[in-house]
Amino acid sequence: MKKVALLSLATILIAGCSATGGESPMASLTNTLTPDSSISKFDVMLSGGNVAEAQQLSFDEADYDEDDNSLDDQFWGMQTASLYRFNKDFEESNRYFDLIEDVMYQEDTEGTLTNVSETITSSLTNDTFLDYEQSVYDSIMVNTYKALNFTAMGDLENARVEWNRSDDRQRRAAEFFAERINEKREQQEKEAEEELQENEGAGDVKIDESMSKANELLADQNIDMSDWTAYDGYINPFSTFMHGLFFMLNAQDASDVNKAVDSLKRVSSITGTQVAKDTLSLAQKMQSGQASRNSVNNIWVVFENGEMARKEEFRIDLPVFIASENVNYAGIALPKIEERQDYFNHISVNGKSSEVVADMDKIIKAEFKEEWPLILTREITRSVIKTVVQKQINDKNMWLGIAAGVLQGVTTQADTRTWRVLPKNFQALMLENDGSGQLVINSPGLSQSLKVDVDPSKKNIVYIKAINQSLTPSVDVISI
Repeated sequence: MKKVALLSLATILIAGCSATGGESPMASLTNTLTPDSSISKFDVMLSGGNVAEAQQLSFDEADYDEDDNSLDDQFWGMQTASLYRFNKDFEESNRYFDLIEDVMYQEDTEGTLTNVSETITSSLTNDTFLDYEQSVYDSIMVNTYKALNFTAMGDLENARVEWNRSDDRQRRAAEFFAERINEKREQQEKEAEEELQENEGAGDVKIDESMSKANELLADQNIDMSDWTAYDGYINPFSTFMHGLFFMLNAQDASDVNKAVDSLKRVSSITGTQVAKDTLSLAQKMQSGQASRNSVNNIWVVFENGEMARKEEFRIDLPVFIASENVNYAGIALPKIEERQDYFNHISVNGKSSEVVADMDKIIKAEFKEEWPLILTREITRSVIKTVVQKQINDKNMWLGIAAGVLQGVTTQADTRTWRVLPKNFQALMLENDGSGQLVINSPGLSQSLKVDVDPSKKNIVYIKAINQSLTPSVDVISI
């Protein structure tokens, strides 16, 4: 491991020092290893209302291979699929979501050899050099959006398949999440032990002392996750609500109605929202025979509000305790959750306001809280390894040691990748279809009302997505 680590570091240093075009070696090294700024560019494009540019950027970064029909980058594939959906190109959106599922499967079944190879690289760099690893909520939302896309296209058979897959992911979410955390913890402990043991001459490195100091420093950052809790079973209530709504409105038999009742009961219990209770009441009437699918004539307005909280980077100077030397200080970069501005707050139709069915900020915080001890331990271990390697290189060659120090600073970056186009929250409201054929939708964040035509003779789902105030909300009407 030591030789591999030193060889990897030397290779990176050589690559950085082989500058051309008059660029200094250190500038070349910095440019080579500074994480790609594409995410920042993407955010600026969206905040400025430039969807076409953002979509092109995400398409380029996803690196679609026509010959293999595959994506190189899952993270950017998710942004691409989301923007195709925002533009109501549901077929292309689902094509990308299919490709994303292929990558997710590969990540879930990735072999040990690949994990070790990635770990060698990341131990000397940072987690942004690793492939993006989907969260539980990512996986659930991929199937949810695929189901919504199929429903919008009128392909109810494939929509049914995706809703069943989404529901299956929901049922396994807590178990899957616990297993993944345990596996990552065990792998991390093993890797850290091997890396430190095989770095001969490092002295007695005391990670526990560094960890203790890190906790003291983090307390000064006012990072408090004590109130961050998941929804029951780590589910996304929006996906469960839409699953219930789909099977109620498209029930083929009593089994479908029972599915709808079960899902809506759970959402009603978890959220306590009136829209969930009213929709459940309709499903229960169908279940008892007091109503039929054809007798239901309502309108559901679904609202994707704003932008979900994101991971942002912050840094602290961490003491690294090496018994044979004085205390070394190394900067570490960590992610923290920052909420986005709530531009819209809610929507209202005919004096009735939408309710939050699923708080995505709550969901990302809950998963992040569980991952946090692993993130912290990994970053501290990485910092120690970098410091030890730098010391060993410096003992052999002072100039290479200086370069290694620059490398350590440049590669100290937090992984802040999150699905950028997910909303702050999902909201909904239910209305009687009064036969007027039009809804007038208002919101504190809209400069003018949205006028939406609906079929007065059918059940309607009006789906609105508003990302920010620079973008005109996307509106789609599904009539059943």
